[in-house]
Amino acid sequence: MVDIPLQMFTHIMLISTCLVCRNHISILAANMLKLPHIHILICTKDGEAWLADQLSSILTQSHSDWSLWISDDGSRDATLSIISAFITDNPERDIRLFRGPQRGCAQNFLSLLARPELTSPWVAFADQDDIWMPHKLHRSIEMIRRGTGAQIYASRCVYINAKGNTGGVSPQYHRPYGFGNALVQNILRGNTLVMPPVISGYLQSVFSLTKELDLPFHDWCIYLAVTGAGFDIIHDEKPGLFYRQHSNNLLGACRTNALRRARLIYKRQFSDWLDQNIYFLIRISPFITHSNQILLNRFIELRKNENVYFLRRPQSLGIHRQTLAGDCILQAMSWCRKV
Repeated sequence: MVDIPLQMFTHIMLISTCLVCRNHISILAANMLKLPHIHILICTKDGEAWLADQLSSILTQSHSDWSLWISDDGSRDATLSIISAFITDNPERDIRLFRGPQRGCAQNFLSLLARPELTSPWVAFADQDDIWMPHKLHRSIEMIRRGTGAQIYASRCVYINAKGNTGGVSPQYHRPYGFGNALVQNILRGNTLVMPPVISGYLQSVFSLTKELDLPFHDWCIYLAVTGAGFDIIHDEKPGLFYRQHSNNLLGACRTNALRRARLIYKRQFSDWLDQNIYFLIRISPFITHSNQILLNRFIELRKNENVYFLRRPQSLGIHRQTLAGDCILQAMSWCRKV
């Protein structure tokens, strides 16, 4: 047995300890860089025309660590056959099919988010008729992780028609995203949303209080709930998907559906949506910050009191749309009692 001088022994142990620490640091760094598993939630109903294209685009994602949960709302075409074939062709994937509540698109998405097996995960929403770009998941997760980690992600999208021909890009807004905007406008496209566990868990708590409500738009309510509680928005300038425009879109692209939107406003449909949103916010008031609760109360009073309505502009309260033209329309709508 060879005797090792104490000084040399100490030096050897120090080197060994450093190597072990470096290995641990490398492992920790690798775990931090690894992107998380994400649940993709997609709702279907009579989507045979374009569903296969969307499913194929999910398979080509550069971030491949995902599960796909599908809620079908009573399809009568070949939608279920397309889904079954996709499940069969991808046995290594966690792909689940659920029966939807058949209470409309919004309730279908919220029923998926509320499933008890879904325990505060990373979540991405998907529409049955879109096509995802390969970077969609990877980029959205990276942007959230580079931020506060408590933000919801949305992005621009490229418009395509029923045949897949491109027709421009959705607008990038530059005014603040927040509760004052959410009260009168939805700029969070549900088909682009990605959220970390802190947001998905929060929304599960929120919508547990509103299960019986027939909400007009799940993404608008998400915008209200997230900003109302003080969470931030990431709105990516880079498009992440192709957003298909066709006759079954409720609203669709701003430019191609301007007349449809104008008719909805004239028929007070917009005002009815605001009524439903306000009732939703009242139900989730425990989650709303104090300052946003004050703003909500002022907005409610603004809509009730005709004298206040004509003397004060909504913008004076911090309530705004994303463009000057939108603000002018909002003001005109208030004068005509359409808000």
